[in-house]
Amino acid sequence: MKNFKWGTESFNESPVYVVLFVSRNKDNVGVENFEQRRMSFITHKEIDDSRLIRDFENFVSNGVPGETCRMYYSINARDTKKIYKDLVHFLIDEPDFNLCDIAPKLAGIAASKGNALTKHWMFDFDINDLNKANEFCDDIKTIDPEVETTIHKTPNAYAIITNRGFDTRKLYEKWDSKLTELKRDDLVCVRWKTKEE
Repeated sequence: MKNFKWGTESFNESPVYVVLFVSRNKDNVGVENFEQRRMSFITHKEIDDSRLIRDFENFVSNGVPGETCRMYYSINARDTKKIYKDLVHFLIDEPDFNLCDIAPKLAGIAASKGNALTKHWMFDFDINDLNKANEFCDDIKTIDPEVETTIHKTPNAYAIITNRGFDTRKLYEKWDSKLTELKRDDLVCVRWKTKEE
């Protein structure tokens, strides 16, 4: 046992992100024997890392036939030093905490807005039209040419991520804020899959 490696490799040199695998009631109406499931954790793996994709595939395979699952990934990297500090404070304040639940608790701590390392914004673009999404990005560029945008396909429409914030007043003179909701620090749905019957 003395020589066994316990996987305590430091990740201080690389950013970490929050990941959520979830199968929601609203995606699985009428699926027989369905029970809502979720799994959250932090990782240094990038969105398209094959190991992370394999973990999501395993989550999907543990569902029931016809169950739809989603994978979410934080739009902002998280500050490991702040996470460590908040975790230590939490463990001191909650000595009876069940350590078997440490991964989701750690993800929750990391996801708090004060622990964001980057300042990306996300617009939940609830218009399933790529031309409109591109037009929205063009309008952002007109307002602030320094802002970079990325369009992500989501199950129902798109998410538009910017590299930083900007003044949105002119944008919302044209666009419906309910259909293009701004989320300053959130998770974006990057994968979704239904377990085959």
